[in-house]
Amino acid sequence: MGYEILSSNFRTRHGEIDLIAREDGQFVFVEVKTRLGRSYGIGEEAITPAKQARLVKAAQAWLQEQGQADAEWRIDVVVVEPGNLKVHRNAVVDPEA
Repeated sequence: MGYEILSSNFRTRHGEIDLIAREDGQFVFVEVKTRLGRSYGIGEEAITPAKQARLVKAAQAWLQEQGQADAEWRIDVVVVEPGNLKVHRNAVVDPEA
């Protein structure tokens, strides 16, 4: 899909980021949601405002650790379902940006 994977399962006190990648010179933090059925709803529904805030804080923590606080970045959500893969680019935005 064009991502260059840099790291996976990065944990901070704010939460975990599933994948950290680069694409076209931009850091991409990827939240992966897998659904084998609809009993827990669709993957996109799991990205609540609280989850979004945790993802932003975790991404910022990683950037700070890497000395990249001013770098361009975004958060994508990838939803994996049987026979289907959906990529939502820039799905979570920093509310302070």
